Amino acid sequence: MADLMFIESPAKMKSISRYLAGTEIELFATYGHIREIKKNWIGRGEGMFNPQWDDSKRTVELDNKKVPIIEAIKRKASKASKIYLATDPDREGEAISWHIYSILNGEDKRKCSRAVFNEITEKAIKASLQNTREIDQAIINSYLARVLLDRLIGYKLSDYTRKKVGGASAGRVQSIALKFLVDREDEIKSFKKESWFVLKVELKNGLTLSTIQLNPEILSQVKLFKEQKRGIVWFQTKEDVEKLAKTLELNYRLVKIGEARKESINPPEALKTSSLYETAINKLGMRAAMVTQTAQKLYEGIPLGKESIALITYPRTDKTDLSEDFVSELKQYISAKYSEKYVSSDQDKKSRVVKKDKLVQGAHEGIRPVDLTMTPEKLEKYISPTTPEYKLYKLIWAITLSSFCSPAKNERKSYTFENNKNLFSVTKTTEIFDGFKKILREYGFSQEQEGEKTNLFEKLEEGQDYPKKQENIVEESTSPPSKYSEASLIKALEGKGIGRPSTYPVVTNIIKTRNYATFAKSKFEITELGYRVSKDLDKNFSNFISYDYTRLMEEELDNISQSKTDWKSFLQQVSEAWTKSFEKADKFEWVEDRVCPECKEKLVYRHTKWGKRFIGCTGFPACKYSEFPKEEPPEKLDTLCPNCKTNLVKKVSRKTGKTFNACPNFPKCTYIEGRKEKGKSEFVEGKSCPKCSGKLVYKYSTKRNSRFISCSNYPRCRHIESAED
Repeated sequence: MADLMFIESPAKMKSISRYLAGTEIELFATYGHIREIKKNWIGRGEGMFNPQWDDSKRTVELDNKKVPIIEAIKRKASKASKIYLATDPDREGEAISWHIYSILNGEDKRKCSRAVFNEITEKAIKASLQNTREIDQAIINSYLARVLLDRLIGYKLSDYTRKKVGGASAGRVQSIALKFLVDREDEIKSFKKESWFVLKVELKNGLTLSTIQLNPEILSQVKLFKEQKRGIVWFQTKEDVEKLAKTLELNYRLVKIGEARKESINPPEALKTSSLYETAINKLGMRAAMVTQTAQKLYEGIPLGKESIALITYPRTDKTDLSEDFVSELKQYISAKYSEKYVSSDQDKKSRVVKKDKLVQGAHEGIRPVDLTMTPEKLEKYISPTTPEYKLYKLIWAITLSSFCSPAKNERKSYTFENNKNLFSVTKTTEIFDGFKKILREYGFSQEQEGEKTNLFEKLEEGQDYPKKQENIVEESTSPPSKYSEASLIKALEGKGIGRPSTYPVVTNIIKTRNYATFAKSKFEITELGYRVSKDLDKNFSNFISYDYTRLMEEELDNISQSKTDWKSFLQQVSEAWTKSFEKADKFEWVEDRVCPECKEKLVYRHTKWGKRFIGCTGFPACKYSEFPKEEPPEKLDTLCPNCKTNLVKKVSRKTGKTFNACPNFPKCTYIEGRKEKGKSEFVEGKSCPKCSGKLVYKYSTKRNSRFISCSNYPRCRHIESAED
């Protein structure tokens, strides 16, 4: 009998099968999870720890026929000699292996062992087969705690949110991510701008001086801003700066050249999931969903010539350490290509190397290329440099190489000038060794700000006078906090210890699909619905929907996976606390000073499943009285509808919360200002479809009242992307 290896993704089969050639191991893909908790199951008490699973999930297409996956797994397992459970090396992968194991009979269970690898290479796969282990029950307990916790809180909270506020859903992590957006919106609304003034002096030799110290006589005549930062004098008013400027003479004397101070700039760490998102979003302009999709392809394998080859390690990890063997190869590569001085010292990187035995036990690495001979230049022979796969691989390649390069070194020297007993300064920064920056520059990922040109300092001498060109009074001010982008939201979640590598893109996507926020100019814009949902949850469930509580939940789940916390005790405590909190929550928004005209019970505001607000009777279902509140007439505009010559009105989309101008005669007239007319395609200039290289066109969604970009080859190619970036 042949051996059997279970994996979850069919995309990995081609990449793995090339390394199993000559063995008697058959591959079978489960297409992800094979079971889920039954929708109508709600555990209470001891029942909470014994979830009922839906074993009839049908999700797979094999040989153009839908096949019951579980039946296929059992059939193949009964014929196998050995069974390797080789699903992904994280909690969800462990869970899929456990589900496979759980549905087998006792005899087939004895054939099973867990094989774990972080990269799809011949060396890693063979090592995993030689060092198999049992399923880690502690990780399974953590998985069970997580899914039951989400069912316990998420399902009930979502039902509450839908009925009371009209929101589509709520959850342990998604509601916290929404709270980040709402809290930032409140910060922006309450922000009060503060301004101050500085004096910048341009010399005729091209240098720009900053004021660092005032003549005591001038100091007694002016008011300074309450804060003084960066050693620069900040004035309270423009008039205060003018008092100083009037006392200044034509020439500025160089009175001191400071000693040179050397500084080191450390290289970036190897990428982990959160930093991969942040870096790819900021440097490549990708969206989080695209990063997820592309990184998964690079891990599972992409077609290179006649073969499918995996290019990077497992992309869902919170580690930045790299394997001992790979680091040794990496240092040799850097030394051979750039010279030994570019290789980081062992002392610099001692804590960032994973020992071989730890990898065999399933420890994760950071995200890196699996083969250093596959350079971006070599990859360009197989795939276009304009594809997301190439761009992301080049980024991972550059960051990985630079992470084990020597630090860059600068030399800083300050120059102090005097004018009428006032002191002014400028700093010269010289790069004396480029270190890791050499690689980032080579691959186009260095974004350094340009400082003073160093050649301007070459002829400066102490005691010499240098004439001014002009004096500029510059107003500076504090800026409000920036709205969150996908990258900064992921960074904020990680900073608070909330969420895990696999949850970041899911959470940011849920916020948008639930219409709690829109995405404009790469920033989240909170909708009225999102704001209302978050504030209501904050009011009624502040003990649960809080940064600290959510972080503690994540820590407890990690503790369960390390056998430090009993998962049943944890769930029991959460369940009791949650039940008490839910019972105290105000589940209704009451209509004041009114009762039901039919049965005299109290009236409450409710929401339809489409989010429209209405008034209903608390006597429901015995009393079915309802009404829709009278709406204020929409604001009439001066602009006329081009179709029926009626004044346009301002409307608000119930789905997105955005305002738009439309004809009031809808549905007879469907004109919306700014919407592209049907039948006329507006092509996207300078950009082609990343999937099929076809032309991209702008299209309009009436459901979401927003434009999006689609491939002109639809329906053969179904690529779509946002047009709001």
